[in-house]
Amino acid sequence: MINAFAIARGRRVATLAAVCAVGPLLLCGIARADPVAPAPDPQTACEAPDFGGVFVTGPASPDGTTHDQCQYIVEGHFYYDNYDNGTYAGTLVYRDGARVPTERPVMPEMLQVPGGHLPVVPFPGQF
Repeated sequence: MINAFAIARGRRVATLAAVCAVGPLLLCGIARADPVAPAPDPQTACEAPDFGGVFVTGPASPDGTTHDQCQYIVEGHFYYDNYDNGTYAGTLVYRDGARVPTERPVMPEMLQVPGGHLPVVPFPGQF
């Protein structure tokens, strides 16, 4: 009987020690988890100086949906990015007197760099 009690107590102590050893590792993993990135604000992106658009807030429809537009010009064509309740719904371009569906254009002023980082260019006399 004494042996059974000692063995059971030893198992409980070993289990408690294992839980105490693993607990901080689990908490460390949770603390280092990447937070969810907030959704980009379409108005801020549209009105950014490098984009040069105008954000127009439309009236809400009877079902409560808001219809907004980002209006901008690329290479002489008027583009309209449509948003329903802040979610991108498509792009229209004004050509030949009508608005027709199209893909978002690549902004010619923006430098497209792989990886999303700006290139570092040292200038003479900078250092």
